[in-house]
Amino acid sequence: MLLSVFLVALSGLIDRGSERDSIAERERFFSLLATERRGNAAWRFHESERIAFEKWAPVLDRFLSAAPARLALTAIVFPDTATKALYMGSSRPADLAWEGDHARVDIDASAPIQPDVISPVLAAAAIGGLEPRLRAKPELLLAAGARSHGTWWGRDVASFAALLERAGAQPTVGEALEDGERQDISPICVVGAAAAWLAAGFREGGDASLHRVFRASDRELAETLERWRQAAQRVVFSAPRRRPLPSSFLRGVSYAMSNSIDGSYASPRSLETLKRLSGMAVNSVSVIPYGFLRTERTPELRFVHRNPRGETDECTLRAVSDARSLGMTAMVKPQIWVGGGAFVGGVAMANPADWAKWFDAYRRFAMHHALVAEASGAALFCIGTELSGTEAQEKRWRATIAAVRLATGAPLLYATNWAAGVSKIGFWDALDVIGADFYDPLSVDAKASDAALVEGVRRAAQPVAELSAAMHKPVIFAEAGYPPAQGAWTAPHEEDSGRPLAPEDAARAVRAVFAALARERWWKGVYWWKVFSDGRDAGASDRSFNFLGRPAGEAIAVGFRQLAGAGSR
Repeated sequence: MLLSVFLVALSGLIDRGSERDSIAERERFFSLLATERRGNAAWRFHESERIAFEKWAPVLDRFLSAAPARLALTAIVFPDTATKALYMGSSRPADLAWEGDHARVDIDASAPIQPDVISPVLAAAAIGGLEPRLRAKPELLLAAGARSHGTWWGRDVASFAALLERAGAQPTVGEALEDGERQDISPICVVGAAAAWLAAGFREGGDASLHRVFRASDRELAETLERWRQAAQRVVFSAPRRRPLPSSFLRGVSYAMSNSIDGSYASPRSLETLKRLSGMAVNSVSVIPYGFLRTERTPELRFVHRNPRGETDECTLRAVSDARSLGMTAMVKPQIWVGGGAFVGGVAMANPADWAKWFDAYRRFAMHHALVAEASGAALFCIGTELSGTEAQEKRWRATIAAVRLATGAPLLYATNWAAGVSKIGFWDALDVIGADFYDPLSVDAKASDAALVEGVRRAAQPVAELSAAMHKPVIFAEAGYPPAQGAWTAPHEEDSGRPLAPEDAARAVRAVFAALARERWWKGVYWWKVFSDGRDAGASDRSFNFLGRPAGEAIAVGFRQLAGAGSR
């Protein structure tokens, strides 16, 4: 009954045209599931997912050993993230839903082994059987599951709150107990912090303390959690060990997520796209989750994605994990969209109070994605992109960088608005890498010769070359690209400028970059903009930067193969 009701409710959320879904396909999928019972749990899966069943069933058995007999639980195993997202509306590795004393856990059999975010959900299902009141507080229930399991998103639960407190990003008790899902507060941080508070309570009085507070009034619950919050933030913690930059030149691609379930970062199609890139001598990708500002003057930043068509945390995790499985590295590069199509470089607050609010929000945003990046094993983390209007707030940027250092040991960079913008930054010494989005014009002449373009690259790159020598830091082009337009090099940042289509001009500009910089020791990487995770080739009339199936893609592959043959440089 629970499953059928859920499927009916979900039917309106699925775009049958774009996702090629149908009621008949869903019904066939569920009708072919086998059922195996273990105690009061019914497991449903296809025979092809038996390995996942054999892995997770004993974990659930262990947590259910203390659950009441009245708890009935159904665990459904899905073969991959796209199938789970399509039929159940979530790309998370595991989800928990309730109908009375009946719990349902949906599990993605293809979820990365680490971090283990499935066991906390299984633990939460068992705890929800003992503590019915927590079913209406899903984040606190999940925190209880994480406390029982001991880790959350790859981190020790006991020190989670202390980490966030030191970073200035610990949620309040009120935020943890709020009804509904907010888009401006990290669910990873809320659950991790609350799990640490519960760990403090467990140290104080064992399971009895937890059961007592779970059954207390709302007021007593909040007061007790606040006391445990104070205790949890005094726990000693260690920041991740700082890691060096990968030794080889980063032959990278800016990897943009297609906003569809069957083409997202978490889909099998994305893995096939990454394999194709590997064949082009690509050894790194940048994974790009987005946050949203309503206007350039709005201090509130929304960044929590729940819809599987968006850049969810699990999508970032999967993209990085898939890249690593192919021998690639990954950079996580969170960016901001501004409403109305405004340029992100224009973001600037009107008064000191709004600046403080904006950086508080941005620090939460950066910490959230740094935690995901660290759990994923990302090799680099970009703390900001083209936020020109904020760069003069040096003290606040340094505080943000210090906070992110507590969450990830990956080398940090900031991506300026073009190479010409690097001289405006006063906090390069706090970072590991000089980053620039290289869209600087190479020539004003739409008919420039190849030699003139090479000279134009050297001239445009001079600011980063000089800064690298002065700071003794490497340079990475966090983005670089050319539209398939006539004279692409005259205004590289303009995607649809009305210029005639000329894909070969984009390729000429790419070749000029390699010709000018391939032997420069300061140049340690480039991420060409862009490829979509669904792997689609650019169409004949496509004016986007997508270089697959175009001369620019071949120029990039040739340049990367030559660099790969030259070794690490």
